[in-house]
Formats: sequence, C-alpha cells, structure tokens
Amino acid sequence: QKNSTIPITLPDFFFEYLKYSESIHSKNTVLSIKSCINSMEKHFSNIPISELSEIKLMEYYRQRSKVVSSFVIRREQIYFQSICKWAIKRNYLKENLLQGIKKPKLPEKQPLFFSEAEFQILLNSTYDKDLRDLFIIGVNSGLREMELLTLTWNQISFKDKIILLDNQQHITKSKKAASVPLNLKCLQVLTERELNKKSEYVFTYEGEPIKQQFISHKIKKIIRSARLNDSFCFHTLRATFASWLVQRNVPIQQVQQLLRHADLKTSLIYAHLRQDNLSASVNLLN
Repeated sequence: QKNSTIPITLPDFFFEYLKYSESIHSKNTVLSIKSCINSMEKHFSNIPISELSEIKLMEYYRQRSKVVSSFVIRREQIYFQSICKWAIKRNYLKENLLQGIKKPKLPEKQPLFFSEAEFQILLNSTYDKDLRDLFIIGVNSGLREMELLTLTWNQISFKDKIILLDNQQHITKSKKAASVPLNLKCLQVLTERELNKKSEYVFTYEGEPIKQQFISHKIKKIIRSARLNDSFCFHTLRATFASWLVQRNVPIQQVQQLLRHADLKTSLIYAHLRQDNLSASVNLLN
C-alpha cells in the first residue's frame, strides 16, 4: 500500500540508525545517542517501531524521570526527535512521535559571579599586569570576551568616556553598533596603558594580540592556583559586572542596556540578587 510503513523491530531500527549516526556524528555524540537507545530498548524490548505511540513514550519518560535528571530527559528527547525524523524519511514511521510531548522544564540556572573578595584574590594571583588590566576592564565594563580581545585604541573616546562597538571592524554578538560607558576604574587603567601603548590593540600579552584559547586556558590556571571556584571562567567577569550592578540597586532594565541583551528575560537571571533589597523595601511599610 502507498501509505504503509516498512515493518521493522525497534532493536533492528536502532542498529540501522547507529550505523548512520557513526558516519556523521562525533564519537561523544554517538556515545550519548547509544545511551539513549539502550535505555529505550531495555524499556520497550523487541516491539515493532510502528507500535510506539505518544502515550507509550509519555509513560516511558515518566518512568525515566525517576532515575535521571530533567537535563538528561531533555537531551534524550532531542536525540529521539532526530531519530524519528530519520525514520520518517525511510518510511519506518508516519509521524514524529515526540511532536505532542513537552520537554521538561529545566531548573533556572543561577549566574555564577565573583564576590569582591574573590575578585581581589584573582587579581592578587595574576602576576602579569596585562592580564590584571584585562580582568579589571572586564569586570567594570561588562564587555564580552572577544570584544575585549579585539579592542583597539581607536574605539576608545576618553573625552566622552565610552568604548565604541561599531560592528564593522569589531564583531558584536547582537550585530548592532553600541557604546559602552567607562567608569573611573576603567579610565584609570586605560589612561595608564595608553601612555605605554605599543600596539593598535589595547590588550596584548608579551607584545602580541591575545588569542581566545590562550586567555581561556590562562584564567582557568590562575583560578585553580588561587583555589577559587573551579566553575569560574572568563565569562564570569561579565556575569560579575551584572551581578554587582543589581546588588547596588541598579534597575534591571538598565542592566539589560549595559549588557546589550536583546531580551529582558536574559538579564532577569540576575534579578534574584535583589531579594534582600526588596525585603528591606516592603519593611518600609511597617
């Protein structure tokens, strides 16, 4: 019949798909897909793939959620959605069985940031002045990693106390021109660096432009030697900029503008840091 599917058992189908997966995916991705498949085979056994249904899958994920996290469930659903699409193309399935199944909500990830004491430890453990200056500007400007590493002197207006991100020579994530205000700490560091500049780039290491891979490795090494939180990384400087602003009662809409987030929701992950201040506000009614 024209609309009938090709009969195949779930294990045989998965065997076919894994051969395809191994030809296009990385070794780590294939291992993750195998883990997803092994769990499904254990649950559904040797049934024909045509007997799978949305109801059976919902029950499977309900049982699965008792032994693995919502992160794992969500990842496995993404993998199985791709597997279903592959099955449809080969006429093993008529429709994507996950279409009506909602992915589990992930717990809200709290931003990781340096306390003022931790940031001072980072600076004290950074013996190279170029890197110390880079970290100070990062935490006081909120610039992204590549915006800092590609920053040139012609982007800085000392008169207007701003950094210009024009997105012509300097790539911005939002692909929009922007200006970033400079506070006193930034101006002090940049003024001193300008007196001794030897490159068009504001930040160099041993006279050469700083590569992203190098600085990611370098800051991790410093963080570990200082025995700070091992989850800290270069991006933590930007998160710290936002967190410190919120803790100082800067409105979240202004934090959004300074971070240059297109959507306010992206900035709202920092809003919980104001809870103590909000409690103090309602106590004014006592």
